[in-house]
Amino acid sequence: MALTKKSSKKAGRFSTPAPIRQLVWVRAAGHCEQCGADVTQDFRTGKTFRWAEVAHVLPASPQGPRATTGHDEDAARRRTADPDNLMLLCPSCHEKIDIDADGYPLEDLSRQHRDHVERVRFAARRGETQRATGLVVLGGHFATENVVRARDLAEAMLSEGLWAEGPIHVLKLRRPGGRGRDDLYWRAVEQDIDEELRDRLNKRTSADGDPLSLAVVGLADIPSLIRVGRQLGDRSNRFLYSKDRSGGLRWTDPDAPPPTWTYTPAPSGDGPLALVLALSAELADDAILQALPGARIARFTVPLPEYALVRNRNTIDSFRSAIQPQLSQLEASTSEPIHLFAAVPAAIAIEFGALLSTQHAHPYRIYDRGDGNRFVPMMDLGPRR
Repeated sequence: MALTKKSSKKAGRFSTPAPIRQLVWVRAAGHCEQCGADVTQDFRTGKTFRWAEVAHVLPASPQGPRATTGHDEDAARRRTADPDNLMLLCPSCHEKIDIDADGYPLEDLSRQHRDHVERVRFAARRGETQRATGLVVLGGHFATENVVRARDLAEAMLSEGLWAEGPIHVLKLRRPGGRGRDDLYWRAVEQDIDEELRDRLNKRTSADGDPLSLAVVGLADIPSLIRVGRQLGDRSNRFLYSKDRSGGLRWTDPDAPPPTWTYTPAPSGDGPLALVLALSAELADDAILQALPGARIARFTVPLPEYALVRNRNTIDSFRSAIQPQLSQLEASTSEPIHLFAAVPAAIAIEFGALLSTQHAHPYRIYDRGDGNRFVPMMDLGPRR
């Protein structure tokens, strides 16, 4: 391996040996580690052209951007030949990280570099991965735009060894018309979901005819997500993802145990039966009784409801196992609709809807916050058509 040497252009700045530069290109798979652009092709001519630059996380000189205490000439010499300190960036991204060093700190760039290299390794081991079709579902009635990028889901899938078969589609649920979210609106939503999944779920992964797994992330109101889950059902193996406050889709704690689920049955009586799922926030009885006077409340909750409840896939599996017998008991106790009030993470809402698709044919009335932040009936849910 060639030795590093001081560049003749600027004293104290060290150049990266050619073999190390080549290794950086290989590890990055010829893509910019910031914007993801293919930097091996001239998009104007369509010809092969290498136009990226090998960029430094810690600088090639003691005075460069992101230089830390102790980053002297010896350290700069060592780190400029360290592939873990080198990123493949297009010229635009390279300029951005060096001009705005405070906006691209050492820790963030190092993590992005490690993640990029790890994703490339997952992709290279495609034979060890399971193929899945990816779907991002976004609500269509919020005043603000809800964005989950298809690329975010693809990266989260790869981190678990799931290979995205074909492009990941983003399904934006239609906006309600002048009639609001009535039964006709929900039927149209169901048709949109079915049409989106029809071709994808007819693909096969093996000679045995096993359907593709389905990787899904949703960001919408709870009634919409429950409806989405009910339409997805058990038509394929589901891998649900959850967006956290930082905007990421990767699990925040893959090894964390599931929370302790607590179920309090409804008291006996003649009032309407309400099921409260208080997992991401507390739901006071007063708010339920205001929307449904005389309700007999059954409550399913955790010791500390929080938005970041779903830290790994095991939480979703545990929820399904814990809630299923309680639903069966509730449904057996009444022939009337069960009134559902839910404050749950998006992935739990989808899983709850999927659970209702096959194992449970009981009618449900789903409530959501309306004007004045009061609960109002939003959707009636019966057996899947």
